Amino acid sequence: MKSASSNDNNLWVAAGDGQLQRVKELVEGGAQVNERDEFGYTALHAAVSYNHKDVLEYLLEHGGDINIEDFDKDTPLYVCEHADLAQFLVDHGANVHHKNSEGVSPAQTANEEGWDDVAKLLAALTGETLEKASDDDDDENDKALTYLQNDDNSDADDDMTLRPEFAQQVEQVMHKIQQDGGVQDEEELRQVVTNMVLQQVKQSIGDTPSS
Repeated sequence: MKSASSNDNNLWVAAGDGQLQRVKELVEGGAQVNERDEFGYTALHAAVSYNHKDVLEYLLEHGGDINIEDFDKDTPLYVCEHADLAQFLVDHGANVHHKNSEGVSPAQTANEEGWDDVAKLLAALTGETLEKASDDDDDENDKALTYLQNDDNSDADDDMTLRPEFAQQVEQVMHKIQQDGGVQDEEELRQVVTNMVLQQVKQSIGDTPSS
């Protein structure tokens, strides 16, 4: 979900906060509905991103462009996280076939962001086949975790044959981290080591002969 501009007295913030009355006051006072901020972000993007349908309806009724692009060529549909609002956008002319500056469609963006209902809705309209790479990654991680759990229950000799390999890998990672100037926090270090261990386990699974 994108953030609205930091100025507390502008249309983007009011739209993102769902302050319909304030939005009306600003528009009636001369604020341009389709005006972009320094990032190309518009009030329509803000209203959609924060799921404020009433604000969106008002903006559209007062000249809002439902297919307006930010500087990445993302339209409001690209920041829609809810299927009902996505359907509303489509019903009011949102282009489901649009491609942004990276050649990515709204359906692909929703799929990458994990907005499954939106992704399915849009893909059904465009005929796109969406990749499920994240599911594959989850399956691989589940296998690795299962392997670790099974290894915990193995005999001591098997346990001892794996631990030195992990210890060596951890030592290599720590040495590289020190050379690179360290890590910013413990969470980053934990993630580095976890990824390394999972990769080692997956490799071990792959090297294990099938029965």
